[in-house]
Amino acid sequence: MKSELLGIFLDEAGEQLQQLEQDILRLEQAGASEEAIQSIFRTAHTLKGSSAVMGFEPMKLLAHEMENVLEQIRNHRLAVTPEIVNVLFECHDMLGIHKSEIERFGTIHTNADEVAEKLRTLAAGAAPAETGGTESCAAGRGAEDTVSAASGRGPRTIECRVTLSAACDMKAARMLVIRDMLSQHMRVISISPTLEEIILLEGVDEAVLLVETDLPPDEVAAMVRRDPDVENVVLRQMDDMSQEGAPSPDSEPARPSPAERPERTPDTPDARKEAESQPKSGQTIRVDVERLDHLMNLVGELVIDQTRIAQASGILRDDYRLEALEDLEQVTNHIARVISELQESVMKTRMLPIERQFNRFPRMVRDLSRELGKDIELIVVGKETELDRTVIEEIGDPLIHLIRNAIDHGIESREERLAAGKPARGTVRLSAMNQENHVVITVEDDGRGISADKIRASAAAKGLITAAAAEAMSDRDAIQLIFTPGFSTAEAVSEVSGRGVGMDIVRSHIEKLQGLIDVDTKPGEGTTFTIKLPLTLAIVRGLLIKLNHLTYALPMSSVVEIVRIPQEEVRSVKGRPVVQIREQIMPIAWLHDHFRIPRKKRAGRNVFVVVIGLAEKRLGLVVDELIGNQEIVVKPLGSYLGKVDGVSGGTILGDGSVALILDAAGVLKLASGQESPITAQPEAADGESGGGAWASTSNSL
Repeated sequence: MKSELLGIFLDEAGEQLQQLEQDILRLEQAGASEEAIQSIFRTAHTLKGSSAVMGFEPMKLLAHEMENVLEQIRNHRLAVTPEIVNVLFECHDMLGIHKSEIERFGTIHTNADEVAEKLRTLAAGAAPAETGGTESCAAGRGAEDTVSAASGRGPRTIECRVTLSAACDMKAARMLVIRDMLSQHMRVISISPTLEEIILLEGVDEAVLLVETDLPPDEVAAMVRRDPDVENVVLRQMDDMSQEGAPSPDSEPARPSPAERPERTPDTPDARKEAESQPKSGQTIRVDVERLDHLMNLVGELVIDQTRIAQASGILRDDYRLEALEDLEQVTNHIARVISELQESVMKTRMLPIERQFNRFPRMVRDLSRELGKDIELIVVGKETELDRTVIEEIGDPLIHLIRNAIDHGIESREERLAAGKPARGTVRLSAMNQENHVVITVEDDGRGISADKIRASAAAKGLITAAAAEAMSDRDAIQLIFTPGFSTAEAVSEVSGRGVGMDIVRSHIEKLQGLIDVDTKPGEGTTFTIKLPLTLAIVRGLLIKLNHLTYALPMSSVVEIVRIPQEEVRSVKGRPVVQIREQIMPIAWLHDHFRIPRKKRAGRNVFVVVIGLAEKRLGLVVDELIGNQEIVVKPLGSYLGKVDGVSGGTILGDGSVALILDAAGVLKLASGQESPITAQPEAADGESGGGAWASTSNSL
């Protein structure tokens, strides 16, 4: 139970820290925004309570000190200054360190006294509060800090019955948070169920707290209702059994706050419309990722079986043409539809908004622009675009590299921009959008762009290419050199960039995700990096091909087109086979030679060529037979086989056989000679050439 509570605590803490970072940024941009302050206060208060319940005292104390500073800002005793924002960010970062340590070690090791002292110094430097009546004090300090001793009644005993909403994920911890919050402002005499029972009974949704306080019942109720997971609060005063919020005999009737007003019955069109617009509770649940992965594996098995049933049905129909087979075919089609819907539903359970990654970058841009002395605005578009959780987790590092490079290399200094007739403030635009079965992410800046000449000179100076090759290279090909390992044009190494690492990591990460990356730049105007990613890596649509008698699968995302070419049109350029497709010379390859497969004797004069693409690169693969495209379940090769050049995984076909899934990036590397090819088989039995890694016909251009 404790480990389960810890897991839920860490999930909630991660969400709260992300929200905290966004709100502090909003506070910096909008000044003393009441909405931002309230949101930060609420998040810090929740973090304080939940960390106290779990026994993480350093985290609780740090959140408490943050609360004190926010209280002074909320009461207009402190102005929002860059110093305060920086300290709040330091506090956020320290809380993040504490969370990471809890994940790794189960406890907190890092001392936060320095940050806590900064927060205490800020709170102590607040302007003194104006003296006034009880009412003004309550308005300034908030209900939870109001002490109405002026009422003259002294402490009273109140029974507080708290009911949590059905949507609350961590009911036991939430109830303890409420108990801890009340204990800071009054004496909690007892709680029923007991603390031990609450921890054991995770599903508890109601508890009764007996408290002794000077506060009137309506203020106690308002204090508890501030928790977003509280559905209802019922109070009664033990001496006179007064109901929730009932005024004492010597006080004026209290106006109910919006939180305490009774719910409107939707008996009018306006009321019904308002009720329908409210978010429904209990519509989302937390599910362990391993359970989703297991569910996806089961769906994958169903997809395989459905393919086998369809194949068997087709064979029987063609061979026997029995009437009963029509019923079998109808059942097969119905199963196919059901499995397709099930597959789509399960896939959606794994989909998350890319906002989870995008929310990391405003803070990063703020810090880097300050560090580099640049004025940069980050524009984020399409945060609601959904992507498989596995892809979202992997795409974070490439995006960090691209944005950091845009800020460091792309955006000019304020003086340079003004001299070039540009606005002093630079812009980085991060966007995401759906495109068929893919998500397209772009990172665009309005900076100086990339100079092809500078790229050529730097690559030649570093020995990455020869001077002659650099001279003969087109501007577009020269720009692609930025993805070469060890390439950099930075004149000095800094903490931001210039070590010759980054862009090659970007490309390798994206290729690992079966994605494509392309770059478009205009000197003086800016640069745009475009990333195209599959929605999911679990089940993809693939093109089945045959090399001799073996079946392989190519992800359709990598297939550009399929052409049929007369064999005599295959030429050779510098020992490499090429063909001309629509006035474009394209290299072709026989994977037979790399996979040590004899080439199949051809019955006709034409050859099938499947054109695959990665970014701007194109390669034609000569195949012996085209089977068709279908949904394929991607299975890893496992540690026994390890990494195989040109292969990304395997899949089980409808007849139960296994087909390897070809990796476009790996195949292109094999074709370009970056990877050592497997020694080719001796001359094939049909007499065709098989002795070269990339054997070609004897024709020449």
